[in-house]
Amino acid sequence: MEENQIIAQIKNIIQNGSDEDKQALASVVEGISKKQNGECKTYLAGITHVSSQFLDDGNFEVIIPIQPLIENPLNMAHGGITATLLDTAMGSMLNLKTPEKTACVTAELKVNYIQPGRGKYLRCIATILHQGKQLCFSEAKVYNDENKLIASGSGTFFVIPL
Repeated sequence: MEENQIIAQIKNIIQNGSDEDKQALASVVEGISKKQNGECKTYLAGITHVSSQFLDDGNFEVIIPIQPLIENPLNMAHGGITATLLDTAMGSMLNLKTPEKTACVTAELKVNYIQPGRGKYLRCIATILHQGKQLCFSEAKVYNDENKLIASGSGTFFVIPL
């Protein structure tokens, strides 16, 4: 797409879009800027405004605000976003713990949806169950801002050389 077409579409959204349209556009623009500035590693992380950290107990936490950009038509977090949150939390944790010059990639992901993802944010807590030289196994749970269980999952990850 040409630059002029992009500018025209953005102007149209600003002039004619709903508040929700403008909020989604602002999220995308801010996310791309974060990626360009090196504040996040992927566009998806920037656009969805995820934050992550290791917890005192060694588990890994990833939080994603619920915003129109990640909601389905039923006004809840899209199930694919919930699955991505589980995969991101488990995979990121493992990648931060793997030896230098290796990475973990998802070989299998299992997701159990328990209730709709509604609220202010989704919080995923991941733990390592097995960290081998070739395969790793992790589990994670997703909670809303009221600490209600939204989904749980597990993943098998291949360790690959870089």
